Amino acid sequence: MELRTTRELRRNERLSKAMAKKAEADAPAPAQPAQKQPPADKLTLSRQALSFLEEQNRKRLELDLEREQRRQARMNNSLSQLESSKGHLDRLDKALKVLSKCQKIAASIMKGNRVPPEDLRYLMENDPEGYKLAMAMRRQNPDPEDEKSVLDEEDKNGGSTKRSGDSGEAPSVSASEASSGGGASSSGGGETSASAE
Repeated sequence: MELRTTRELRRNERLSKAMAKKAEADAPAPAQPAQKQPPADKLTLSRQALSFLEEQNRKRLELDLEREQRRQARMNNSLSQLESSKGHLDRLDKALKVLSKCQKIAASIMKGNRVPPEDLRYLMENDPEGYKLAMAMRRQNPDPEDEKSVLDEEDKNGGSTKRSGDSGEAPSVSASEASSGGGASSSGGGETSASAE
């Protein structure tokens, strides 16, 4: 029973659709072009609303510009911090290299070996406390070895020109003292008395 009513409903729907199509086809022609064109939306703004929208757009652009400037300032700040930290790391690296060379020179002195005079001068200029400690802890070595210089050309040239006028005689006295075992201290005193006259 239900199947029959469903079939009848479908058939009635088809008939009503066919009738509607037939009625549309019979309708006059001028009605069809009016339906084909979509209705046009119109927006009318008052001058006050237009000025409000322009003001909002201007404020948004200003905020975007400020954000961009702040972001650029943060980036510049980060770059400058990075460059300053790089400079700081470079200085620390140089100081570490100097300290390493000074420790090698001091170790050679403590063994009782003969160290080149420019190495002694370098140690005195860059680590005076280390120089004093190395000289105080120097062992008597009956067969001292001649140590090679741990300095490179830059250290030899830079060290001699940097402090050439500060203590011209003290490094040479210390160098002769270290290589001869302390016998040159009396000749160092003679040099100072001769220069005093």
